[in-house]
Formats: sequence, C-alpha cells, structure tokens
Amino acid sequence: MSKSTDRMAELSEKAHEAQDKVQHAISEDRKRLSDSVTKAKRDSIQRADKLQRDVSAKKAEASASLADVGTKWQEHVQSVKSDIGDRKAERDMKRADRAADDAESYALDAIDFAGAAIEEAEYATLDAALARTDADAKHTR
Repeated sequence: MSKSTDRMAELSEKAHEAQDKVQHAISEDRKRLSDSVTKAKRDSIQRADKLQRDVSAKKAEASASLADVGTKWQEHVQSVKSDIGDRKAERDMKRADRAADDAESYALDAIDFAGAAIEEAEYATLDAALARTDADAKHTR
C-alpha cells in the first residue's frame, strides 16, 4: 500500500472516531459536554497550529501548498491533459519518480487538510450541541 492509501484509511478512521465522540458527547450531561467542547476546541487549535507549521516547513520542498489547493489541482489537470500526447517521450525514470513524489506529496497534504477539517467539524458539532443544551435548559425554566 502507498503512503497516501494508508493515510486515507487513517483519515476515514479519524472521521468515524469524531462521529462516535460527538454522538457520545451529546448524550452526556452538560458539564461533560462542556468539557468535550473545550477539549475538541483545544485539539482543533493544536491540529491547525501543527498543520500550519508543517505547511510552512514543507513549503520550500512541496509542489503544492494547502493555501492554493484548487489552483494547483487545476494546473495538475491541465498538465496531465497536455502530457498525454507526450507520454512516450516521458519514459525517463527520474522524471517519473519526481512526478510520483510530487503526486504523493500533494495527496498527503490534502489528507492533512481533510484531517484538520474533520477536527474542526467535530469541535463545531460539539459546540452546537452545547449551545442547544443551554437553549433547551432556558426553555424549561
């Protein structure tokens, strides 16, 4: 299996874990829910900070940055389309390795971006559940 395939599996597992945490937290009392929101927010901030540090560290060597994923993807698609006619000339091993390395780097960056988004979604969902719990409590007073 490739690194990106392994990372996609990890990302899928992380999404399922986040969903389980949210479902469990919603059924807890307000104090535990509030603690879960605080922890999810802290984890989300830490993950975002780590992702920012990782992006900054890789920026010099990476072919794509998360800030312009859409633009890089469009450039990649255009490059692939224009390179189809030149495939026979591109049998050079070093160039193929470089292209594979760039594609793997892009995939790993996109997976990191998705992981950060999952953590942010977990935090936002828990925060919404806490807000709903507080609103419901005010209605019962």
